[in-house]
Amino acid sequence: MLNLDPSKLLIIAVVAVILRGPDKLPQVARQVGTAWRSFGEFRHRMESEVRSSIPDLPSSADIARLARSPSALLDHLSKMDPTATSVTSGDTPRDESPLTGVPLTAPDTVPPVSKPVPTPLPPLPHPPDPSLN
Repeated sequence: MLNLDPSKLLIIAVVAVILRGPDKLPQVARQVGTAWRSFGEFRHRMESEVRSSIPDLPSSADIARLARSPSALLDHLSKMDPTATSVTSGDTPRDESPLTGVPLTAPDTVPPVSKPVPTPLPPLPHPPDPSLN
């Protein structure tokens, strides 16, 4: 996520000391640590809530690996069984919306799209010729 090597951290620390002063640095570091911890707790809460609502979701490491490598994503998708219909916590199959029961997959045939016929524009009035004056 963040590629912070030691030299970048040292530069950040020097800039922080210059801007905030050495006497306020521990207070700022505590505030940053508290914010980072609360962000981590929020991320963990959100991930557990999403995983509880979608039990078939792959692990975060698998999602990151598939996102980094399109070929790995294609391999993963090719190994999935297209005829299997998994059922979520309710009785609604995964290919239907749990709220409306409407299929989430695209129909086999797409209706033709009718294009509007353009109407011709009226002719523009010609500006008066300045040489006639």
